[in-house]
Amino acid sequence: MPKKVDRTVRREAFLAAAYSMIKKHGISGVTARGVAAEAGFTTGALVHYVKSMDELLVESSEYAARDVRANMLEAEEEPNPLEALRGVLYLALASDADKRGNWNFFLGFWERSVHNAAVRKITHLRYEEWLKRLSRLIRRAKDDGQVAPDIDVTLAARSAMALIDGIAIQVLRSGKPPSTQTQRQLIDQWMASWLGAKIVRPPEPADQPAITPPSMMSSVPVTKRAASEAR
Repeated sequence: MPKKVDRTVRREAFLAAAYSMIKKHGISGVTARGVAAEAGFTTGALVHYVKSMDELLVESSEYAARDVRANMLEAEEEPNPLEALRGVLYLALASDADKRGNWNFFLGFWERSVHNAAVRKITHLRYEEWLKRLSRLIRRAKDDGQVAPDIDVTLAARSAMALIDGIAIQVLRSGKPPSTQTQRQLIDQWMASWLGAKIVRPPEPADQPAITPPSMMSSVPVTKRAASEAR
């Protein structure tokens, strides 16, 4: 009697394999044969579950998003709205091998979206989800009095998106990637300058750049004028 195949489990195996390979090699380095081999099956088995490479990419994108989304939802549970925002932004940085792999995946999607409507639609949905998440977090901080009261929530969220994208491009394409410490410092500086969040900096030796530890982000309500004076 033929062995019964759990189609969901088999499909997840192929998606996991595609996700892993794209993170390592980029989209251009991934083939149907390679994905099948990574999953431990034949190419013939793969075509029973996906009709094309673009379908595989779209489905593996959702597989990847589930993992990233779960981590960000957990970070959002931080009671302090400002710390929740910073935690989510830190998670989005290309700050370790796994996160750089995720960005490698996403940059491949950018390139593919130029030529494929299905991939382009998913890319737009990811950005829409990201904008909503950041807007929600910034609005929480605003309602709690932790950022300037006249801040434009949507504009601030878009500026954060642009900063995160720019940092990732520098990490992956500039040849001189900023360190994790520098990436986080850029986030802290954005929160201080754009949102008007008050940062208390400890005294440091004059010959060393001032770096704000995560614990130094204050939740004291401030105005834009106060934030300007602090800068």
